[in-house]
Amino acid sequence: MNLRFPLLVLTSLASFAPAAPAGAVEAGFQSLFNGRDLSGWAGNLGFWFVRDDAITGQTTWTSPTKANTFLVWQGGDVKNFELRISFRLVSNNDTVFANSGVQYRSRVIDRATWLVGGYQADMDYSGKYLGMLYEEKGRGILMQPGEHIRVG
Repeated sequence: MNLRFPLLVLTSLASFAPAAPAGAVEAGFQSLFNGRDLSGWAGNLGFWFVRDDAITGQTTWTSPTKANTFLVWQGGDVKNFELRISFRLVSNNDTVFANSGVQYRSRVIDRATWLVGGYQADMDYSGKYLGMLYEEKGRGILMQPGEHIRVG
């Protein structure tokens, strides 16, 4: 099965929008986001919401998180997939830190806090970590942007 959106999403402040208008899905792909609400997703709704047809996560100086906060897709088990995503990071005076990422092949460790562990494709406002492969609650940084690795 090919998927358009991740199994899990992590963010401090990010918008994740479909590459095509909601409802327009390329043949062979399944969209995990309907473009309107968080149906099929679970997480701390104090930080996650839909704005301008995009999944948005936001922390601010007045509303910080104590730890990473994840939004988890609840639509089923995924085996092999191709991930396609568009994202936008916004940094301003109200933002704690414009850093995000997409978790995949991950597991929920604690549903009360939405703590997950697994692989993460990093995104950050500065671009320093853009595309970095990180294992949340595991080995940490596995690959810096531009590197090629094989994990056995």
